[in-house]
Amino acid sequence: MPGTRGQLHGPLARDAEDAALMLDAIAGASPLSPISVAAPWASALAELERRGDAKALRVAYVADIAGIGVEPEIASICRDAALALRAAGARVEEIEFDASDGRGPYQTWRGLWMVGQQYERLARIGEFGSNLKSSVEAGLKLTALDLAAAEQKRQEIFHRFRELFERFDVLLTPAAPVKPFPVAMNFPDRINGRALENYIDWIAPAYLITLVSLPAATAPAGLTRDQLPVGMQVVAPRFEEPLILNVARLIHRASGVGWPPAARTAAVPR
Repeated sequence: MPGTRGQLHGPLARDAEDAALMLDAIAGASPLSPISVAAPWASALAELERRGDAKALRVAYVADIAGIGVEPEIASICRDAALALRAAGARVEEIEFDASDGRGPYQTWRGLWMVGQQYERLARIGEFGSNLKSSVEAGLKLTALDLAAAEQKRQEIFHRFRELFERFDVLLTPAAPVKPFPVAMNFPDRINGRALENYIDWIAPAYLITLVSLPAATAPAGLTRDQLPVGMQVVAPRFEEPLILNVARLIHRASGVGWPPAARTAAVPR
């Protein structure tokens, strides 16, 4: 269901209203964090309740911002969900937008972060699982030049997004390029038959937004033929969380996606 995320943790909720309510509880300036900041709105929920449609909203839909491909069924469901916003008054345009050159810089910054997360356990690196171990080892090999190059590219990509948001109010793109996979599978290793370069690249559409510190939410856009949920990512400039949640709400309501059958059965009073 709709949720917001970014550089910081965000809520996971059953609908946009609940996400806004939780955002109100966790967002704001705090002496506990040197990067906390007060939003320009007093309440995300109050802002969301003032909105109801998407009249005159300029919406860009991009099938693949990461250059890794998208399964045709996912692309079709998300495209239809984006174009359906026209019924709510939005001006929707399908465009090309490439942020794939941010995948390398993200891996650099992730490597640094992984070393920091495991700093007190580095002496036990031999006991780590293969994915964690390889990520930490990659981080340990980084140099100052690697970090400088990653930061230069990150700044360049940020301004690419900034220029996009001079033309559009929100960006829509599939939250993931593949449909939900079996829990026994660690991660998808290919998309449309093409092998992925890294085990986390299947979530590149999400981490590229994190790379440039923009707010985003994911909302249900529809169901696959085998009744698996497909998510749409909604991205906008900084402090536009109420706008993001309003678009996520419209997409969710139009999708027809509700509780999974098992969850509905469990919720029935006995």
